[in-house]
Amino acid sequence: MNTWVLGGHQTDFARNWARAGLEFSDLVREVVDGTLADAEVEPEDIGVIHVGNAFGQLFTGQGQLGGMPATVEDRLWGVPASRHEAACASGGIAVLSAMADLESGRYDCALVIGVELEKTVPGDEAARHLGAAAWTGHEGQDATFMWPYMFSALADEYAARYGLDDAHLRAIAELNYRNGRTNPKAQTRDWKLTEASFTADDHANPVIEGRVRRQECSQMTDGGAGVVLVSDRWLADHAPAGRRARKPARIAGWGHRTAGLPLRQKTDRSAGEPYVLPHVRRTVLDAFGRAGIGGIDQVDGLETHDCFAMSEYM
Repeated sequence: MNTWVLGGHQTDFARNWARAGLEFSDLVREVVDGTLADAEVEPEDIGVIHVGNAFGQLFTGQGQLGGMPATVEDRLWGVPASRHEAACASGGIAVLSAMADLESGRYDCALVIGVELEKTVPGDEAARHLGAAAWTGHEGQDATFMWPYMFSALADEYAARYGLDDAHLRAIAELNYRNGRTNPKAQTRDWKLTEASFTADDHANPVIEGRVRRQECSQMTDGGAGVVLVSDRWLADHAPAGRRARKPARIAGWGHRTAGLPLRQKTDRSAGEPYVLPHVRRTVLDAFGRAGIGGIDQVDGLETHDCFAMSEYM
């Protein structure tokens, strides 16, 4: 059983929705409308909806986001929907859940969206909200900014085991900002940075926590994305020759592993192993295996989760 991507949509990640007087319903409406339009399907075609969102209540007070697509599009009223929270992997879990629905035969056409509003509060408060993805009250109690603190600790662990040149982390940051300048929807596409912004210059690139500097950190971001996923059955019934100018993409493989919350627990369990985060490696190998790929040499491109430069390095 295959899962196919009919189409998708992304918002402009530089947009500040709260400053424009907009809220979750406006964001969800744009993602839903844009995704359905690109996939060339009607709301009546959708059998199930999966919404990925990590921090809705904390930043906006709004929960029950599974019901928001039907709130903004009457023709989705009554369609089964659910919201998935898995920190940075919330959108991925929404996709996996939709795939399970299609593969089981329950439904044949799924709308999957991921939405976040984070520019609703001052930066310090936003950083505390994001800290909810760590083990609250058990780690990072001395941190001003939880995730720069945690990724600095991860960098320290790697450095203690194998050695680490911080210049490599700054090079990763520079590469990703350079990529952002060529992306018409990237939050950082118009940011003005200099060569000093990717050095150990304490003015142009100040330390945030430990060894982590500003350009090595992710930003608070508003935005959303969506895809329409369908089964082989749906394609056979609804996609006669000539219906679409482009061939749908097939999801060839996937991996999914979950570890405990505390960073120290992770590093203690991997002590003596060749990888600091072996569960991440196993996730990648699971995806390769399901896709029938022998290894990285058979992959043409790789996109990593670069919330912090250290996460991409790992």
